Amino acid sequence: MQSKLRLHYKDDKLLVHKLWSNAATAKGDNYVGIITRLNVEFQLANGAVQQSTYLSKETVPEDAPQAEVFADYGVYQREMDMYEFVLPKMTQLLREVGIKDKLHADAIAVDSEHMIVILEDLATLKYSNADRVQQLDFEHVKITLAMLAKYHAASAVLKQRYPALLEHNFVKSFFTRGLKGYAMVFQTLFKALIRHVEAQPKLAARYLQKLQHMLPNIMEYGARCFDVTDTDFQTLTHGDCWTTNIMFQHDAAGKPTTVVPIDFQFSVVSSPVVDLLYFFATSLQEPLRARETELLQYYHIELQQALRQLAYKGKLPNLHEFYMQLERRRFMCKLLRLIYICT
Repeated sequence: MQSKLRLHYKDDKLLVHKLWSNAATAKGDNYVGIITRLNVEFQLANGAVQQSTYLSKETVPEDAPQAEVFADYGVYQREMDMYEFVLPKMTQLLREVGIKDKLHADAIAVDSEHMIVILEDLATLKYSNADRVQQLDFEHVKITLAMLAKYHAASAVLKQRYPALLEHNFVKSFFTRGLKGYAMVFQTLFKALIRHVEAQPKLAARYLQKLQHMLPNIMEYGARCFDVTDTDFQTLTHGDCWTTNIMFQHDAAGKPTTVVPIDFQFSVVSSPVVDLLYFFATSLQEPLRARETELLQYYHIELQQALRQLAYKGKLPNLHEFYMQLERRRFMCKLLRLIYICT
């Protein structure tokens, strides 16, 4: 830890006096790796003593049941690449045009050899997660959509200017063809939904046969949502954008003032509407679902503004084209609602 802090603070005389740790996540948080909170007391070259906390993210043990699945999807190396190369470059692009929004937790160290990344602890900056059961109100949704617009705009420009950064390891989603890990997860959840419908005669009469016919095809339908054509507007998506993977700062009245995404294991190059559909399906309070068109329009305005600021050289997608991209991928929203909400 001392060597990593010396590099981060550019202080080769920094000395760690104390180091202790504790678990950083609670049961049910569903993180892919093991997250530990590191408490460190250290002394700088000028004699000043500081105490800081950081988050250490590492792979699950090799003998863990899910280890092979995560390895197949390349989630650990992908997140290492995000924190070491991609996110800092996206932040730089935004800073160059005066957009100072915080796009990610700062990486103190990225150790690809041991598959460990050490991050600043956003909790010490008064960031917190919203209640995933209560879901997000309009103000939280709006600020999240503005964040996603800047994230997508920066990644679209990154893809133009530094294409090599995204050529590898940003292609495997939950629904990638040929991979079985998450196919088993989604099919198991979908079967639970079918059993739930089957136990209720009125629902069974109307939906059971249709759901049974869908079961063998849900992964292919999901994969099609990530497919893109040459005419589609493409960005690097977050890939897993829902309440657990978004942290907010609030003012004294409880209104969100800042938002930062976390967990980038499933970021892939695709249409940005993948993130919107995922977010809408999993994170909006029920009354807001009727305002999807309004929310999409707000996101689109924010996206176009950010793309113009960043001097994006491609064709700016108009609202109708964007809406058509979303409608072609509507299955994702329906699938996630059925599985995550109904089971």
